[in-house]
Amino acid sequence: MVDAAVLSTEVPAFSVEEARDLVRRHWDCEPVSVARLASERDQNFRVDAADGCFVLKIANRAEPPGVTRLQSAALRHVAATDPGVPVPRVLATRSGAYETVAAGSTVRLLSWMEGVPWYLAPASRAQRESVATGHARLVLALAGFGADEPGADLQWDVQHAARLRDQLGAVPAELRAPVEAALDRFESRAAPLLAQLPRQFVHNDIQPHNVVVEAGGTDRLAGILDFGDMVRTPVACDLGVAAAYHVLPGAHPLASVGEYVAAFHAVRPLGDAELEALPALILARQATTIVITSRRALTHADNAAYILRNQPTTRAGLAQLLPLAHDDVVAYFRSLCP
Repeated sequence: MVDAAVLSTEVPAFSVEEARDLVRRHWDCEPVSVARLASERDQNFRVDAADGCFVLKIANRAEPPGVTRLQSAALRHVAATDPGVPVPRVLATRSGAYETVAAGSTVRLLSWMEGVPWYLAPASRAQRESVATGHARLVLALAGFGADEPGADLQWDVQHAARLRDQLGAVPAELRAPVEAALDRFESRAAPLLAQLPRQFVHNDIQPHNVVVEAGGTDRLAGILDFGDMVRTPVACDLGVAAAYHVLPGAHPLASVGEYVAAFHAVRPLGDAELEALPALILARQATTIVITSRRALTHADNAAYILRNQPTTRAGLAQLLPLAHDDVVAYFRSLCP
């Protein structure tokens, strides 16, 4: 897989002073303060300057340069197509380029998205609907982007979930059976439909650590971050990724995820085949999260807490969704998406 080298190569190790120097040399920006940010495979810094706050993103050395160029082009495309979609802006260097290279790593400077990290904010229906609406607008804004580009081949792209079977040895013993059952459901109920589903470039990682909500009213979306997993894939896969984080405890086992799906559908209508595949795609994302994070936590023990940050929610969601009959979940989604 194309992403194997990126997932196994050590992250860049620039110091704060080196990061500060990069900003000074390549952008019209004088940092007042620079601070490290958590990241899984890249290195990121928050840069505070007199004219605003920014994120310095230093890509993994194994990341092909075309991947970051595509991400930057996508952000510029969204800004031009629907400026109201809250995504970072890519800042040009003094030479007019949108990236530079340092020690073999691609380096970019993006605008900082102010707000409260979604995972720290109290959850509400209005909040889910606001994020889902912004997500759907992002999908529409990207619909005409990069039509001739094949995109990266990432294991995080759930259309490739069947590949995970040879990695199940890394999964805790108590989770192997449910993960295998989720993969079985994907292969029988979603995989046969993939070829007929509408596909395009999508964010592919709309989840609580990649979204910020407004500090003054956390029911409102403030920003969608981190396009590092962007791929060309069925839109239903992208929705399945986001929906996987909303299979939450409640009076109805699908109430929260249903609110997200319905709000998304109201902006970007879902076709019958997309709704048919969606429950199995949600399970595929849950299986993908458990397998990849379990494997990476074994090989990157020093960063295990960050890598495993979404596993508790994913485990609980898998336990809640897997026992439900596929056809019943499809019927429920269809009832919400007339």
